[in-house]
Amino acid sequence: MKFSFFDEPTAVVEYLQNKNAELHFDYDEIVHDAHKRAFTIAKMTDLDLLKDVQNSLSHAFKNGVGFDEWKKQIKPKLAARGWLGKTQVTNPKTGEIKNIYVGNHRLKTIYNTNMRTAYAKARYQSQMEASGEYFRYVAVLDRLTRPAHKRMHGVVIPKTDKFWDKNYPPNGWNCRCKVQVLSKEQLKSRGITPLADGSFLKDVASKDFAYNPGKSADQLDEILSKKQSAALAALRPKEQAKLKEQLAKFEHERDLYTWQSGLNYAVDELLVKKNLKAPISVFALGRLSDDIVKKSEKALDIKTETTTIVGDKHGILHIRPERKSEYGQDLRLDEIRRIVSVLGDKDTSVSVDTKNKNIIFWFDDEQDDTKINKIVVDLNYKLKKFGLANYMVTVGKVDKTSKDEAEYIKIR
Repeated sequence: MKFSFFDEPTAVVEYLQNKNAELHFDYDEIVHDAHKRAFTIAKMTDLDLLKDVQNSLSHAFKNGVGFDEWKKQIKPKLAARGWLGKTQVTNPKTGEIKNIYVGNHRLKTIYNTNMRTAYAKARYQSQMEASGEYFRYVAVLDRLTRPAHKRMHGVVIPKTDKFWDKNYPPNGWNCRCKVQVLSKEQLKSRGITPLADGSFLKDVASKDFAYNPGKSADQLDEILSKKQSAALAALRPKEQAKLKEQLAKFEHERDLYTWQSGLNYAVDELLVKKNLKAPISVFALGRLSDDIVKKSEKALDIKTETTTIVGDKHGILHIRPERKSEYGQDLRLDEIRRIVSVLGDKDTSVSVDTKNKNIIFWFDDEQDDTKINKIVVDLNYKLKKFGLANYMVTVGKVDKTSKDEAEYIKIR
């Protein structure tokens, strides 16, 4: 009963059924909660091909590949598997044969739907952490917009309202709607009166989109919880304790895996390949512990608005070795890659800088015992197009014996 998020995906799936490519003849064969974790394309009954398309879309999302380029890349694979142009597909459950046409229109729908859903998931999660208590529905007001979506334009309700569980955009095939985060102060300055809740609003999402891609899969979580409880009940007490401990670690390991992947990608693209056009914006690096939040707030007299620690393209370029080497402050690439593990290590030494009002995470230079490395995190930093976050403003290398003008208080 051993697993780790850092194992191969199949090993993790065996226990917690993380997102898989699944074959479904019709799109609505799987419930909306499952769509958040299962990748499927209607009428595609070749699992290997489905995985190829899933990988190609993941690559497109990660690297900012547009539809035209993605289409050129995926068409040869589709043609080789007989899933391009006029083709016949067989429902594996009923044996029913259907004639379909796979062309640019169908491919664009596949691309747009998956890209917009992926962006919606990332956008929702960042918006829920951003300052501001309300969502304002924003529709594109042109002839292509659905009437129901036009009527929602400008409607403002609390972002925690249950209405968004089904109606957070996209709300239909090729839907271009979004939501905007607004604070109470912004509503007041713009003269906007929000609705108390969305209980009397009609759902605008079509059947296939009546779910929020950014929220946890509650229905699957309930099923998994029951399965875990059943599995635990069948184990001996010692095995139960061991599995409970492993399950408790899973969420943290999943976060570490995601954060490390984001950092590795930024380092590889910006510092190794020197690809300055890489589509990198803001990425998470870790989370402040409750203890650090409590002690830093007391020492700095600052109210921490969020626990998330983030980096961005500008920050990574700012700390590139060739820029800092002339000052002897440059971290090696292997040290930069350690940032996530240092931030997440409960044994990392942490100080607050009372002069500059930030937090410093310290870790040793493993090749030079006269040096020590620091990661500087600014609290409540406002990032453009993202909102408030705890921002990794810089990292550097200093002499252990050096004295600077900073005023440090050790909090861990």
